[in-house]
Amino acid sequence: MSRKFTLSVAGLVAFALFTAPASASAEYRDLCDSSKVCEYTGPGAPVLDEDVCLDPTGEVRLKGSTTCGAGSVPFHVRFGEVVDPVLQLVVAYVPLENACSVEGLCSPKSYDDGTSGGTEQTICCINGVCWPVYDCGGTLLWCVDGVCNEDGTVTCFEYVEGE
Repeated sequence: MSRKFTLSVAGLVAFALFTAPASASAEYRDLCDSSKVCEYTGPGAPVLDEDVCLDPTGEVRLKGSTTCGAGSVPFHVRFGEVVDPVLQLVVAYVPLENACSVEGLCSPKSYDDGTSGGTEQTICCINGVCWPVYDCGGTLLWCVDGVCNEDGTVTCFEYVEGE
């Protein structure tokens, strides 16, 4: 008799483990997959890994243990940070691959001549030519040091020591 009880308890534990969410992120959709309120950033985006509420005005706040307010929808944010601890406002990020990790995409540049770096920006690359992001039919990448050229393209630079 005790053997049957042990098996049924083990069965209940197994059922609970397989049906319960593995983490908070398993309960809600990812905000950055479901909306356009996330910001593109480089590959070193901070990890937030929290549930949030998106209100109708586009503001994102930490959800905490309560339900979201009227009109707000719960989501999960993997990458992001709290920018206002009092109001619990969150900025969510979409980390992009560094453009210079793609072979041949960046031009070498030395800063020994006293020049400073260009701007950090999201770029859209199609067949090795990159553009500022408007609508992207290619690959979105993060350019750490880039400049916009007269023809509308972007040149992304990679620091090379001693050149």
